Amino acid sequence: MNTITASSTTGAPPPMARRRHGWMAWVLRVLLVLLIATLALAAGGAIYQLVATAMDRRSYPAPGQLVDVGGYRLHIHCIGEGSPTVVLEAAAAATSAHWSWVQPEVASGTRVCVYDRAGMGWSDRGPKPRDAHQIATELHTLLTRAGVPGPYVLVGHSFGGLYVRTYAADYPGEVAGMVLVDATHPDLWKHLPAELSKPPDKQPLGWFPILAGLGLVRLGLFDPFPVDSDLPAKQRAEIPALNASTRSMATIAAELGAFSATAAQVRDASDLGGVPLVVLTSEDAYVAYSGELDAQANRVWKDLQTELAALSSNSVHREIAGTTHESLVNRDRDAQETSAAIRQVVEAVRTGQPLAH
Repeated sequence: MNTITASSTTGAPPPMARRRHGWMAWVLRVLLVLLIATLALAAGGAIYQLVATAMDRRSYPAPGQLVDVGGYRLHIHCIGEGSPTVVLEAAAAATSAHWSWVQPEVASGTRVCVYDRAGMGWSDRGPKPRDAHQIATELHTLLTRAGVPGPYVLVGHSFGGLYVRTYAADYPGEVAGMVLVDATHPDLWKHLPAELSKPPDKQPLGWFPILAGLGLVRLGLFDPFPVDSDLPAKQRAEIPALNASTRSMATIAAELGAFSATAAQVRDASDLGGVPLVVLTSEDAYVAYSGELDAQANRVWKDLQTELAALSSNSVHREIAGTTHESLVNRDRDAQETSAAIRQVVEAVRTGQPLAH
């Protein structure tokens, strides 16, 4: 008779295999819990962002008017009377609210308009690319449809200097004067020290809208553009609230991401001929990524500011002692220097006389 015996391979797994299986199951459960918690936090952050953005819109209404420029609206706020009209162009990541010291000071003698580029401040989001030609075209349409008459004295701070130079090249008959306030030179990153030579469009900009959409910017856990404490209290509240929107952070990333195109457009622009031009340079302009002033980069910045002054045969270049890149706009005392320079150009346009050095 044949007998059948059980194989030695059947039966319960050995103790080591059981322990390994139990350990892996425990790890998978922990990972699943972490994933669920992460998704819950992300969803909560996104909901918080949406609700807080809507509340901020109601808490901080636009001081000016919203003008349709072709399916989307731009915010513009003009005060004062007289000609020429001064148009203030803010820096990258800045809004019309950043001009709160300068606008009323200059408005005592002429009409002054601040506005928000598409996607910034109180303006609707605009189409890409967010390069200088697109921004200049939108500003031209805005001024036309808002009924703001020329000629214009254009004032550009930092990155805003790139945009007003492009406007002057695209619409030369409308520009009677210009003030460049510590304006960015299109070749800046070609001349900086190697450790600082990565231009804005080579930075990890894609994280800006993602982190904003999760509410991390609004919570202060990620704040690449902190508001200056020297601004008036009203603007200190408005600016971070508006900049924390996903729309604004996406726009900032798009503008900085278009830097190479913007720089090429500005290089192609002709000079200003004899248009009155004042170039203001801060004493301590260039701060390195560490937050420390970089002496070599600062020298590069100042040399390039001298090049900007050569854009017009009727120019004045002033370095303002004790100032920083931001303080020429954001600090009341230093902003008075900027206001005085604007008034000087306005007077030169009115009288037709050369700028007094």
